[in-house]
Amino acid sequence: MTELIEPPTMQLQLAPRPIGQVLATGLFGGVLLGVVARAWMRLIAEEPEFTWGGTIFIVSGFGIFGLTQAIAAVTRNRAKRRWTLTIARVIGSAGFLPLFVGAGGIMLPAVVGGGVAVWRTDLRKVSRWIWSAVAAAPFLFVGNNLVGSFGWSLHTAAGFLAMLCIYATIVSATRFTVAAQRDGWRLPRWVTVTGCVIAGLALVQLMAGFVFK
Repeated sequence: MTELIEPPTMQLQLAPRPIGQVLATGLFGGVLLGVVARAWMRLIAEEPEFTWGGTIFIVSGFGIFGLTQAIAAVTRNRAKRRWTLTIARVIGSAGFLPLFVGAGGIMLPAVVGGGVAVWRTDLRKVSRWIWSAVAAAPFLFVGNNLVGSFGWSLHTAAGFLAMLCIYATIVSATRFTVAAQRDGWRLPRWVTVTGCVIAGLALVQLMAGFVFK
């Protein structure tokens, strides 16, 4: 999305681009990714259907995602106070939600787990490996369904490869929302542990809902 500069508290790197340019790039990139994701959904569907309403909803959701990640990127580049960046990160996190409406909910662990594993470099390696395993679960589940629907075929391979590319792009875009704020402040350990346990239980429940429904 943009290259960043690092003020004393925020881990940033190069000269920032104009705000309007970054936001427009995020919105356009999200919409473009939404179009690709819609084509992928049609590719992996056993009975492909097309509706303008559904397509507009999906593409708009990806556009919102791209825009909110751009907001997080712009703020991380310019914020001087912790609370300002925290608000932007909350907005960026809220921007994840449109991606997980309906059947897309099964990929929530892939985005959250992948984002933490890749961008939370402040965490211990063991924690990041655990989050990587969480991220991998939806890919295994969807891959198994693709084989069940289309067998071991080029169709299955294309669907799986497209899924990897789409969600790798999504995880890449979450960088400025997920990466830690480099000001030395940390949540109390009990808050971190409690949050991880709650998130883990929610992810397990979500996956179980798709597997056993």
